[in-house]
Amino acid sequence: MKKTILNLSLTVFLMLAATIIFGSAKANAAGSSIAVVNMEKVISTSNQGKVAQGQLKALVSKYSGRLLAMRKKIAAIQADLKNNGSIMSAGAKAKKTKEFETDISNYSSEEKHVQSVISEKRFELLKGIVGKATSIIKSIAKKDGYILVIDRPSVVYRANSIDITNEVLKKMNSK
Repeated sequence: MKKTILNLSLTVFLMLAATIIFGSAKANAAGSSIAVVNMEKVISTSNQGKVAQGQLKALVSKYSGRLLAMRKKIAAIQADLKNNGSIMSAGAKAKKTKEFETDISNYSSEEKHVQSVISEKRFELLKGIVGKATSIIKSIAKKDGYILVIDRPSVVYRANSIDITNEVLKKMNSK
């Protein structure tokens, strides 16, 4: 039984390999080809990508100051409780402890809000850049007869001649 399954698996594998090999030869014979593009490079080095990075950096800076101020306040309350907690009245200590807990809760909520705002903005900015890049890639693929364009990080080996990243960047930056 195991031998039959092994033989069947081997047969299926060989058939698939032959289909891929002969299918590739047939596609190449028809003048079709494959291209590779490094989308990460397109996004990070295009003019639109640089503008988006600047906008995200400004947004992070805006919120970082607010979060830093909240952390400093929490640290000050914590230090006050540690250093003076033993000499505080029970009411003052309870009030300070309640303030500490409230500030930690507020900080946690604000941090989640900031992460959400930054993630939404990043998504919005990337969506526009990727959309424009995809449109350019499609036009290059149609013009040059590519049947498939693959993102470069998932490619183990490629010839430099099939990398269209610089062409995509050139067109993105010209518009």
